[in-house]
Amino acid sequence: MKTHFQLPFPVNYVGECIRTVPYTDPDHASLKILARLMTAKFLHTEIREKGGVYGRGAKLGHNGIFTLYSYRDPNFIETLQSFGKAVDWAKSGKFTQQNIDEAKLSVFSSVDLPVAPSDKGMDDLLYGFSNEMKQAYREQLFAVSHDQLTTVNNECGRRGFLWYLDIGKSTHGLAVLGPENAKIAKDPSWIIR
Repeated sequence: MKTHFQLPFPVNYVGECIRTVPYTDPDHASLKILARLMTAKFLHTEIREKGGVYGRGAKLGHNGIFTLYSYRDPNFIETLQSFGKAVDWAKSGKFTQQNIDEAKLSVFSSVDLPVAPSDKGMDDLLYGFSNEMKQAYREQLFAVSHDQLTTVNNECGRRGFLWYLDIGKSTHGLAVLGPENAKIAKDPSWIIR
């Protein structure tokens, strides 16, 4: 589903979401690391530096929604093309072990934040995440390798995590908030509101 919400903004706000796997699935850790890698090593250069977008990135929620986004985007058509190129970049494995280690450090900085006394137990209450589950997730994050990040299908026949990001293979949605656009108006695959 692709929806363009026409609003009187001079720039666009873009979100592309792909359903992947929840926090409890072993592939979630690899997708989490990949989101940080894509943000720092691909999307920053392609969308921020070349495209002039104010903000951009990739992120993965506990629920397994993998999101590519941009905001204050003057060239959203090119940004959407860059989102597709980001997945191709990930499949190509054009990142180093140092890049992976930096992405892990970035992810761990948010995973291991100190918890305020008033928030203790909230993950368990809201999401059902026990301390054991969180520790297992930390270990999965730590174990993410270059091979895991570039595998589309593994030798056991189980789909690799990059399979989730292939457009058309999973539930996928796209929304743009911004001014009228002639290219979108001519494309029948877009819903304009």
